[in-house]
Amino acid sequence: MKRLFVFMLLALIASVGFVILVKHDPGYVLISYGMYTLETSLSVAIVSFIVLWFILNRLFVYSSRIIRQSVALNRWFSTRHYRRSQKKTAQGIIAFVEGKWEQSRRLLTNAAVKSETPLINYLFAAWASNELRDDAKTGDLLRMAGESTAGAEVALEIAQAKMQIDRGYLENSLATLTRAKTNASQYPYVYKLLQQVYVGLNDWGSLTELLPELKKHNVIDKEELDALTQHCCKEQLKVIVHSEKGEEARVALLDIWRKQSKSVIRNGDVVLCYAQCLSKAGDEEGAEKSLRDQLNREWSQPLIDLYGIVKAGDTNKQLLHAENWLKQHNNDEQLFLCLGRLALRNQLWGKAREYFETSNKLAASSETCAELGRLLGRLGKHEQSNEYFHQGLLMSTQDLPELPMPNKH
Repeated sequence: MKRLFVFMLLALIASVGFVILVKHDPGYVLISYGMYTLETSLSVAIVSFIVLWFILNRLFVYSSRIIRQSVALNRWFSTRHYRRSQKKTAQGIIAFVEGKWEQSRRLLTNAAVKSETPLINYLFAAWASNELRDDAKTGDLLRMAGESTAGAEVALEIAQAKMQIDRGYLENSLATLTRAKTNASQYPYVYKLLQQVYVGLNDWGSLTELLPELKKHNVIDKEELDALTQHCCKEQLKVIVHSEKGEEARVALLDIWRKQSKSVIRNGDVVLCYAQCLSKAGDEEGAEKSLRDQLNREWSQPLIDLYGIVKAGDTNKQLLHAENWLKQHNNDEQLFLCLGRLALRNQLWGKAREYFETSNKLAASSETCAELGRLLGRLGKHEQSNEYFHQGLLMSTQDLPELPMPNKH
């Protein structure tokens, strides 16, 4: 209040002084510019200057205020659009998780223009389109995702390959991953996807070549890698047997076998597959040796069963090898079944019968009964043969449901 009073007092004194000064001598002001001149008294010039300054000052103040309000308005609109975009993006992702593909794609696409992360919007929208089986729209959205963010090319190729695998487009996915493979050392997940594609295409040769990279980049754990390596070996062996014949098949099988690691060629399941393939290719002797070596390392029922079926060059030595296993496995019914079959190969009918009967006593099976029935029938012992055939038939139908049956006569 005191300041206002002082200011008004000073203004009054200045005004009085100015009036006295003007009354004593009004002064003279001349302004000339080109052909124009302006003449006035000093008092009028001073008053005009003050008025002009006041007007300009007001204009400046109002203009600044309008500009500030405009910026604030723009900022408000921008923030509002961003919040709306953020809200739509969140709703789109929620719809995606809930499996509402059409709604998710629409929300994410509409929000992408104002989104701070358009790559995420377009990428999730592309996934939604992939679920909708809309290939054309999926491609468009992936392209828009690439245009929205620099440096995301490999990531988008990986996403596209994953979508193609989901749709069953394995050949297309392979082409996409082949492009991304140049940077696979930085993106090991490419190898994981290639693994899925090769398995789907039954391309066991390419998958075998990929195994070192899977191991190097720790894409899969050791157990899975070992299982995959064994599976690749078995599948390659089967492909050879189905595509090659005779000596060509035998050479090709041996070539594949020599490339395998020690852990693979000493795996029981793999050896079983290798022996089966050798047998189909006509190399019974090679199959017998592989089975014998593996059985000396590891006892296995499927291996001993196959050993009794394959035919070595010297069937007598084959029987002797199998009989040596009785020292450690004299209670194994499968071994006695094997021995009975090998005795048949050597035409030792009595010994074959003894082995079959021992096997049947240890654990009766329809297979052993069938062998006994066949042998006894050829030996003329038809009643005993029929009994074993009947016994084997009952065992082979033991899973039939319990139903009323007529009384025995």
